[in-house]
Amino acid sequence: MKTNTKSKFLIPLLVFILMPSCEKTEHESLSFYYDYREVPVNGTVLIGPKTGSGNYTLEVENPLLLSAEMQTGWSSAAGMIAIQGRLKGDTRLTVTDNLTKESQKLKIKVTDNYEVMRISKANKTDNGEVPPFPASLNTIEWICLVNNKARDLYLVNRESTSSTDYVLKVRGKGTYTIDTEEGNCFMTFSYGVDEKGQPTLDEESAKTVSYRFRMSINDLALHRLNQNLNLGLDTSMPGNWKELIRDDWEIGIPMEGMDTAYKAFGTLLSSFEMPVGVL
Repeated sequence: MKTNTKSKFLIPLLVFILMPSCEKTEHESLSFYYDYREVPVNGTVLIGPKTGSGNYTLEVENPLLLSAEMQTGWSSAAGMIAIQGRLKGDTRLTVTDNLTKESQKLKIKVTDNYEVMRISKANKTDNGEVPPFPASLNTIEWICLVNNKARDLYLVNRESTSSTDYVLKVRGKGTYTIDTEEGNCFMTFSYGVDEKGQPTLDEESAKTVSYRFRMSINDLALHRLNQNLNLGLDTSMPGNWKELIRDDWEIGIPMEGMDTAYKAFGTLLSSFEMPVGVL
């Protein structure tokens, strides 16, 4: 009798324990924060779904323009998609969630590739003074050098949207050149400023200013700019490249103004995404 009594209690208990494991796991519908993204030629951008299972099939409408693959190791259950640009153009990426069978289409534009330099005032001199710096660049944080025929240049800074968040804003547009002469490397950039001497996108009312700097640039940085911007210079990858790059893969470039007392410090960044819709 005791055995039968125990069995009566054990069977319902086992059923109760096993029931949750038999229930079908519910997954959130596949969704994205944006349905349009841009990626430069030879560049990579990461697209994180807002919601989804993390188990996707990716299909590129025109695989000549870009490639797409899943990346592992991210904490988000929704996963991460890496997009790499190949050729300029527009195409679509279809993402299908293999568990919910839902699909979403994203429009992807492959743009000209570019190099981005963080621009700042030069370091203090031995007597503690900060060398003069162009006033029109005081609020600018990054200079984007585009690899196109026009040699477009964009001046970018950040605009706070809250105490912790910000968005990137293009404040000015111009052109640039990079050339060498007698073993020295020079960068010249021109852009429009308003009546207050600040960068502007209003081409009709803008006054053009130009600055030419001699760059104390190492062989690795020059080779990188030459390759990524098609400068047509005779450069090659230096054998001591490990000694020429920082731990964060950024490269510093002291800059000295020509025919002016201006000095600046540029830093080639390892990664940067231009605001969408500019290129």
